[in-house]
Order: sequence, then structure tokens, then C-alpha cells
Amino acid sequence: MGGLGCGCSVVAAGLALVTALPFLGWGNWIFTVPVAFLAILFSFLGLSRGEAPAIPALGLIAGVVILAWSLFRLAIGGGVL
Repeated sequence: MGGLGCGCSVVAAGLALVTALPFLGWGNWIFTVPVAFLAILFSFLGLSRGEAPAIPALGLIAGVVILAWSLFRLAIGGGVL
């Protein structure tokens, strides 16, 4: 589960880079935010199952940072831009 969460974090990071362009903020709602939530969920499940803590912790931290960045980006763009 931790590997899946870390993989989702990588995908969410790529999507966050693409949706950082002007007028693509709507992509945060559709792509980045849900994938970041999945990354956080899978990473948390990996940590709670007692896996080796490095990979799930990396996925959890990256998911939270990407989610915060996406929500910040939506806040400065009024939720649309």
C-alpha cells in the first residue's frame, strides 16, 4: 500500500506541475486533488499496516505537500483559474 501511495504522489506531482499553468486551475479539482487524496489514503494505510516506514512516509508527506500546493493554487485563482 505504501508503494501505491508513493506512486500516486508522483502522479499527483506531475499533474500539479501541469495545472500550475494559467487557466488550468480547473484541472486541480478534476485531477490533482483526488489523486493527492488517494496518495494520502494509501500511504496512511501502508503506515498503519506496519510496512517499512520509509516509502509510506514519503508518500504521505508528498501527498500532503501536493494537496496543500493545489489548494493554495486554487485559493489564489478563486477556485477556477
